Amino acid sequence: MKSDSEVSKGNYLALAAEPAKSEKRGVDTEARHGGPVTAAIVSVFTPARIIWMFVIINLLNYVDRGIIPGAPVQFQSFIHETLQVPHSVESTYLGILQSVFIATFSVAVVAAGNLVHKYPPFVVMGAGLAIWCVAVFLSGLAKPLGSFAVLISARALSGVGEASFQCIAPAFIEDFAPSGQKVLWLGVFFSSITVGTAGGYAFSAVVSTSSWGWAWAFWMEGLAMIPFVLIALILPYKLSGKENGVSIFKEVHTILYNQLFINISLGYAAYCAVLAGLSTFGPQFFQGLQLFDSEKSASLHFSGIVALAGAVGTPFGGWVSDRYAGSNASRREVLDTCLRIMSVSSALGMVCAIAAAYCTTRTSFLVLMGAAVMLLFLPTGCCTMAVMAAVPSHMRASAVALNILIMHVLGDVPSPIAVGALKDWLAPRCNTKTVDGVEVLNPDCILDGPGLRLTLVLCLSLLGFTVLFWTIPLLFPLTCGKPAVDEDENDAEAALGAALLKKRQDEEMKKEASVKDFSASNNMQRLQLRGAAATP
Repeated sequence: MKSDSEVSKGNYLALAAEPAKSEKRGVDTEARHGGPVTAAIVSVFTPARIIWMFVIINLLNYVDRGIIPGAPVQFQSFIHETLQVPHSVESTYLGILQSVFIATFSVAVVAAGNLVHKYPPFVVMGAGLAIWCVAVFLSGLAKPLGSFAVLISARALSGVGEASFQCIAPAFIEDFAPSGQKVLWLGVFFSSITVGTAGGYAFSAVVSTSSWGWAWAFWMEGLAMIPFVLIALILPYKLSGKENGVSIFKEVHTILYNQLFINISLGYAAYCAVLAGLSTFGPQFFQGLQLFDSEKSASLHFSGIVALAGAVGTPFGGWVSDRYAGSNASRREVLDTCLRIMSVSSALGMVCAIAAAYCTTRTSFLVLMGAAVMLLFLPTGCCTMAVMAAVPSHMRASAVALNILIMHVLGDVPSPIAVGALKDWLAPRCNTKTVDGVEVLNPDCILDGPGLRLTLVLCLSLLGFTVLFWTIPLLFPLTCGKPAVDEDENDAEAALGAALLKKRQDEEMKKEASVKDFSASNNMQRLQLRGAAATP
């Protein structure tokens, strides 16, 4: 018989729950499907396949985000034609288009994080992705209608649609990814951000300048998403943690009073502010600094850097975290490992990016910017894991949602507008101009080179706040780096203790029964011997 120390925690939990448990872990066998139907769905759509499906969905989400910044001249021309605004403020309106998406996304994601306590998570996800499909079709329709109002409304709606997916997917990956590989799989999931954004740049640069126009860029991605909407609506999986009806206000209050969560989120807000400014105006920065000859060349090179560096850096950061922490690491050990990677990689990334801004040759720029982007994407999976480790398990979806809200409200939403306005002020001649009937970057932009470079450096310097906020929990672990007490873990420990106690009691009862049986047997044998001896 195995000793108490040899029996796994999972076995004891299963033992403790056995009398009341009638369904497979993580699978809702009663909601929406019967048992055989659920079994068939689970056999086809295994957790591993669902995680890969998440990667593809996330890829499409970020292709969508890259369409507008991938063809800034085309969209600035559309803005000028529909709103009749001066060329000098086109960049500001381009930033507004990006920011309105992030604004609605940030608000909707908090509501979606709380909805998983009331409805099956994949129903919430499928409904959101269906809204996203409608939104991208309306985005494309804005071009033939010649309506900026339709475009900005559709971009706002697409933010609402994407919200549920982005807060549910990370919690599912933490629940179902193999032990010791959870941050790696989060890294694989988040690598689709860089590949998708870069793909959106390249996709938009090609389609927008073709005879089809940018409307088809939106329509094609919408068609590609429809099969995943249908799949999500039938999946029966559940997230771990207590399924209580905690109010959204109580949940938000609990999470926001977590100092560790606040530090991670503020650092991520500064991080996202830099990435948003860079993704929106990066091609214009690099073309205006005379590193590339055309918008198309700048977009394709920049998208290539982002795709390659992000595809390597994001999963590599997750692998390093898992490797360093170990497969049996405690919650605190995983958290500390993630914080160290986040702090060091963001500091090195900031140095490389600012150095790249002062390069005068294309080769040196590509090398340094590639290194910077790779280093900046290293902590992506770590950051999400740290957010989920900072709060109780049943609040993970809402914590991810609030982290997204904070990082967007303080980062993505104001950043494109602020960077666009700063660029219009410091480099007013770096706008669009019609040359021989074609909208191109103003040739006089070369005269505003110093102002353009200063705009880029000021944007990159915000990474200093990221380094600061991500380092504070490491320097002050007892006050600013302490994760919340996980009630689910306490319940698990209680169940473990109860199972251990029950097992010991059972063993003692068996021993007592064995002793009694042995004593009874001995007494019987003595009586038989005495009887035999007394017989003449």
